[in-house]
Amino acid sequence: MANASLQSFLLPQHHSFASTGGSHDGSPSALLKPSTNTFRLHPNTSRSVTTTSTTNSSAPTPVAPAASAAAEEDSSPAPSLDLLGRQLTAGDYRQADETTRALIIDLAGESARRRGYVFFSEVQFISAEDLRAIDELWKEHSNGKFGYSVQRRLWEKSQRDFTRFFIRVGWMKKLDTEVEQYNYRAFPDEFMWEMKDDTPEGHLPLTNALRGTQLLGNILTHPAFQEENQEDEAAAGAESATTGQTKDDNKGRERPKFMRDFKPDYSF
Repeated sequence: MANASLQSFLLPQHHSFASTGGSHDGSPSALLKPSTNTFRLHPNTSRSVTTTSTTNSSAPTPVAPAASAAAEEDSSPAPSLDLLGRQLTAGDYRQADETTRALIIDLAGESARRRGYVFFSEVQFISAEDLRAIDELWKEHSNGKFGYSVQRRLWEKSQRDFTRFFIRVGWMKKLDTEVEQYNYRAFPDEFMWEMKDDTPEGHLPLTNALRGTQLLGNILTHPAFQEENQEDEAAAGAESATTGQTKDDNKGRERPKFMRDFKPDYSF
C-alpha cells in the first residue's frame, strides 16, 4: 500500500496501518546560533539573547525577533483529561485520538515521555483510575460505541484473535477481489473520524502495534477493565446456558480460509 500505515499509533505525530515505516518528527525547541551571538527560542518560555561585543563598539545590539506564526501554531496544549473531554464533546475524534495517545505516553512514566512512545511493559505503570477516566470519556461521548473497554469486549468475542479483532473494529478493510481478502487501512484518510451508523463499534481510539500486539494486549487486559471482564464472563455464561454452547466450543473452530491464507503483519 502506497499510503502511510498504522506504524505509529503511540508515536507523537503519525501512525499508520501498512507495513512500511515512516518518520516521526517531534516539536523540539528551535535553536539558532549566529556567528556573533546566540539566540534561543523555547516555546512557552521566555526568550534570551546573548551577544558578544567589544568595548566602545559601534555595532548595534541584536534584537530578538518576534515569534513566528508557524512557531505559535506548532505549540499545542498539554494533554489532559479536560482537553480530551472538550475534543470529544465537540466531536473532534481525530484530535481526541492524538490527545489520548499523548496521555498514554505521559501516564506511562518518564522513560516513555523521553522516548516518545510506550513499551508494553510500561502499561503497568498507568493507574487503573487514569485509564478508566480516559475510557469513560470515550464511552460517554460516543454513546458507548468507542473506548478501551468496548475494544476489550470485542477482542474477547474474537477469542483474542487480533486478526479477527482488527476486522471487527474496522482497522482492516475488505478488498474488492473474488477471493475474500483484507488489508490494513491507511492512516489517516481510511479511518473513520465521525460517529455514523456504519462506523464499527470499537473503532476508536487507535493503538500502535509497531512492536507487535503486546502493547494493545496489555492495555486491554489492564486491571482497569477487570470488572468489565467479569461482567462479560457472566454474560457469556448466561448465553452458553441458553444456547448450550460454551466458550471453549469456539476455540477449536477452524478459521475461515481467507484468515488461514492471510499473513498477519503486526509491524503496522
